[in-house]
Amino acid sequence: MMDNYDPLERPFEERISTLFYGQQMSLVIVDDDPTGTQTAHDVPVLGDWSADAFIHEFNLKTPLFFVLANTRSLPKEEATSRATEIGRNLLNASLKTGRKFMIVSRSDSTLRGYFPTEVTALSQSAAMANLPVLLTPAFFEGGRITENNVHYILEGEKKIPVSETVFAQDKSFGYINSDLTKWIEEKSEGKIKQEDVKSLSIEDIHAGIEVISERLNALQPNDIMVINSKTYRDLEMTCLVIHQLIKAGKGFNFRTAASFVSAFAGIAAKPWKPNNVSGASKGGLTIVGSYVKKSTSQLEFLLEKEGISPFPISVDTIVYDSSATKTYMNVLVDNIENELQKGIDVVVYTSRELISGASAEESLAIGEKVTSFLVQLVANINFQPAFIIAKGGITSNDIAVKGLGMKRAIVLGQVIPGVPVWQLGEETRFPETPYVVFPGNVGDEKSLARVYDLFTENKTGA
Repeated sequence: MMDNYDPLERPFEERISTLFYGQQMSLVIVDDDPTGTQTAHDVPVLGDWSADAFIHEFNLKTPLFFVLANTRSLPKEEATSRATEIGRNLLNASLKTGRKFMIVSRSDSTLRGYFPTEVTALSQSAAMANLPVLLTPAFFEGGRITENNVHYILEGEKKIPVSETVFAQDKSFGYINSDLTKWIEEKSEGKIKQEDVKSLSIEDIHAGIEVISERLNALQPNDIMVINSKTYRDLEMTCLVIHQLIKAGKGFNFRTAASFVSAFAGIAAKPWKPNNVSGASKGGLTIVGSYVKKSTSQLEFLLEKEGISPFPISVDTIVYDSSATKTYMNVLVDNIENELQKGIDVVVYTSRELISGASAEESLAIGEKVTSFLVQLVANINFQPAFIIAKGGITSNDIAVKGLGMKRAIVLGQVIPGVPVWQLGEETRFPETPYVVFPGNVGDEKSLARVYDLFTENKTGA
């Protein structure tokens, strides 16, 4: 009977919100790419993880904020080092301000990223080592659920084990197990055995608060527990108990996808419509860097629209012909600016043939080279677009932080489910421009075009 509930229904949202704000602490979501804001609104996103940036938020008593760690774009050693630095800076800021905090390590709902090393690095440097870890990769808006410890992606009526999807074949973060107890053993390289992983089942959750409390309270230091959930109702019931246990003095570390953040904080996604895009007579800029199959099909659908000026980027030139890159860049920038000034919407996209290295590290290095080119391209554009849509997690992170100089943005809401919009801060090159963070693995083939239509349907002067 429980399975008949709407997965997005939020029956305990207000109750949890009261508990969350009553904790009098800051929830810090350390995001390994910038898509963790998929289910939040009216909260800050920091592109700066210095102690001073955290001191500022703690002095403001900011209840919840995101930190763009972007560790998924880095080799493992560098990612661990960055996570350590962030944890250390959070601890120092807390000691200076007296503000308590909790950390959520937010990662991909399709299981790409560094686990458990990232959680360990964050927790040890923030003086939160040895706490039990709750693994919660559910993202209901994107059809990601966990049942009987198996993580699934819902595609229409089909329930697909995540290891059978293209995401499991990722060159840098691939895996073979959908059963999260086996996945943890796989990702820990055998250091954590499947039989040692704990589980909170959906049956436990449906049995009620007392059973959930008993399971969570029994966790010992360094235990890892898989949190199963198919609906926000499941997750919110679990979060009610977590809040009660935290209030009683028990601590946890978290590795989650986006749905946990909103469930635990008692905030919901907020639909946002670009009804009054400033400078609507200007062209808008869409940049597609993500290579996943879903992004490619969305791009193809978008490019069928009339009035769009397409700018394909040759990845071969970027990766293999450094002598031609500068001239190539200058020509692109000039042509893009000309189109934007004429009110024509521009779509910049990388050539779709994936170039990968012989190892995970080499593949990451190639990806970094391509992303750096896109960042420099945006940094060299001096005409402010009416809007910016960035497709792909790493792409959208680096364009915001490195290309536009973002240090602090505000999440306005979601332009469609799972796709957040930020308002860029005054410190950026294009202040107050709506900035769409479009994850590579979200939506159907029409979703990117749908977002584009929302920005352009009221456009004048084009």
